[in-house]
Amino acid sequence: MSARSRRLPVVAIVGRPNVGKSTLFNRLIGDRRAIVGDRPGVTIDRLEAAWQFNERTLTLVDTGGIGLPSASSMQQRQGEKDVNLQAAIEQQVEAALEVADVVLMITDGTAGLTPLDATIADKLRRQKMSLLLVVNKAENPDMANDFYGLGLGEPLPVSALHNQGMRRLREVLEAVLPADDGAEDDGIEPLANLAVIGRPNAGKSTLINAWLGRQRMVVSPTAGTTRDAVDVDLPYSDKQGEGIVRLVDTAGQRRHARISDVIEFVARVKAQQAFSRADAAVLLVDGHLGISDQDMRLMGLAHEKGCALLVAVNKVDLLDEAAWKRLAERLDFRMRGLPDVTPVRISAKNGDGVRSLLRQAVAAARRNQRTFTTGELNRWLEDTQRRQPAPSDDGAVVRLKYCTQVSSSPPVIRVFCNRPKGMRTAYLRFLEREFRRCFNMSGVPVRLLFAASDNPYAGKPRGNNPRY
Repeated sequence: MSARSRRLPVVAIVGRPNVGKSTLFNRLIGDRRAIVGDRPGVTIDRLEAAWQFNERTLTLVDTGGIGLPSASSMQQRQGEKDVNLQAAIEQQVEAALEVADVVLMITDGTAGLTPLDATIADKLRRQKMSLLLVVNKAENPDMANDFYGLGLGEPLPVSALHNQGMRRLREVLEAVLPADDGAEDDGIEPLANLAVIGRPNAGKSTLINAWLGRQRMVVSPTAGTTRDAVDVDLPYSDKQGEGIVRLVDTAGQRRHARISDVIEFVARVKAQQAFSRADAAVLLVDGHLGISDQDMRLMGLAHEKGCALLVAVNKVDLLDEAAWKRLAERLDFRMRGLPDVTPVRISAKNGDGVRSLLRQAVAAARRNQRTFTTGELNRWLEDTQRRQPAPSDDGAVVRLKYCTQVSSSPPVIRVFCNRPKGMRTAYLRFLEREFRRCFNMSGVPVRLLFAASDNPYAGKPRGNNPRY
């Protein structure tokens, strides 16, 4: 069923590197969404978040620092090819400016007015949008006086770190926001939330760009280009309906011992938080490099966080059939114990298999979201016990009486029995496998919780209490 939602006004934060843009972004939304560091180049992709502003919802966009020369340290050599990350950052900022209704140009009060500030101001002045000049790190409001020379109106002194000047900034922003069109916000929920996970440089951003059909994410041969988890909405329709699928591109995951940079460590934590918000996770494995211990840890983490799991082997255009057969056998062996995950072959760069992978990921997310009636759950429980009764507990019969669903994504089923502490781990795994088999829940982590049912003999003397 199609629906229309209110267009959210977009407020973009721009400025030269290391003026506190991400700190202000976090302060305004009231959450530590953007990674903050004391060196330039921490923010690369633009980061978007819904911002509850007074009685309206805005889209707030954090961008990377602009204005660095292309020959800066952001330019890195990969073999014979120069990779200018700064140029990619500038493209992301341009994309944010294209959709922005209001731009907050951030400057550094402690550094004073710089020639780079003047260059950026001149560029922004030519844009057809509302523009506010914000002087950050201005614990002393007089620091803002130097910035009148930019010709952008009254400078607004703030300290994002110390929460100073925020009320005045909000008042001025309220005055320049476009008028509310009055349309009803239909509050559409995504059909599925999909996280794309994997080791650095496995092709995660390339895959999302292939799904979107445009260069939304920064792509570079340099491992670690993506640091923040970035949500992107993708229109989607199939026989079951239409709506949006929310894609989360996560930072590449390395082993913890290899994370020497605090920025990359924070990126790893934020990626784990993204898994918690996802209904399904697509693990990208670099087909050229094969399966690694870190890939296995990521699969375990997705399972732990309650994501339905798919494994996509990327860069299969680099593999011949013999190499693929060896990799598939290795995957099958190493993924034993996971919830029936079947690898999918794709080439994100060439677009091979990416549409099929998206359909399978949405289907997995829907399986994870599924709700069951009490009747069908108890028919499953009765049939399973009839075929394989639970092992006894020190000679006492263990009876599983009835069950009910507690929640979904992942499905949590509470099973009431007479001796919950007597449940054997092997039988628990058997029940999980049978549940997935019966309800076609491949790739879904099922949670079975065992609770004691009412015991009519509880509290009576042990001598009069038969083995129950």
